[in-house]
Order: sequence, then C-alpha cells, then structure tokens
Amino acid sequence: MDTLAFLSLPANRDKQGRADFITWVDTYLKGHSDQPYQYRGLDVYGARCALLHAFSSEVSYHDQYPDAKRFGYHDGGKHAYDPAQNERLVIIGTASFLNDVVAAVGDFMEACKADTDLRGRVEARLPGVLQTFPLQPD
Repeated sequence: MDTLAFLSLPANRDKQGRADFITWVDTYLKGHSDQPYQYRGLDVYGARCALLHAFSSEVSYHDQYPDAKRFGYHDGGKHAYDPAQNERLVIIGTASFLNDVVAAVGDFMEACKADTDLRGRVEARLPGVLQTFPLQPD
C-alpha cells in the first residue's frame, strides 16, 4: 500500500507521507459490506506502523491519534468489532484482509486504466520502484 500510495502521488511531488497512505486506503481499501468493521485509513496506517516498527498492535501513533483503532488479528475471514465492548479495538480476519487488499490493488489498476493522468504518473514512477542489478559472477 505504501508503494501504491507513492505511485499515485500528484505529479509535482516525489515523497509520500502519512496523509498519502491514508488517502490511498480511504479511496481503495474496502471491506465486504457484511463486515462489522469498514477500513479507515487512519486505522490502517496505525496498524501498519505497529506491525512495521514494533511487531505489535499499538504504538505511539495511537496515543497521538486517539481515534485510531488498534488491530488484533485472527486467521479467519470475519472481522470482529464491538464498539460497546471496546471502541478502539478491531480484530481483523487476515483472510478477508488479504482478499480486500487484492481487490484494492485491482481497483487501483482500474483507476489507472480510466484516468490517463494517474496512469501517466504511475508509469513514470514504476522504473524507480523495484530496481534489479545484474550480478557479475566471480
């Protein structure tokens, strides 16, 4: 998601930030309508930071943004969210999350097809995303 947020930046920018990630998530990452929790960029960004920086469910971001929900995880499909029990905790079904991320990437690709400006920005940035270098045998 970080990479896709970078690819979709406005043409006059070359560095992404938290707001870009949040905007990308709010635009493309959608849960199935029968899920008790629908993704918010604010929450997903906090979950990203928690996993990436602390391999945890909570980091200082959650103190700075008290509206951000913490994510716990289970290996099933249905998310669990009961605001009456804990309004700041969502248990994410990883199978559903993976499916939702794949669908979000598909929606982003469809947006690239439909929007020539977006497609141009993405195509211009792709060569710098993953670079390979030939290995010279000894």
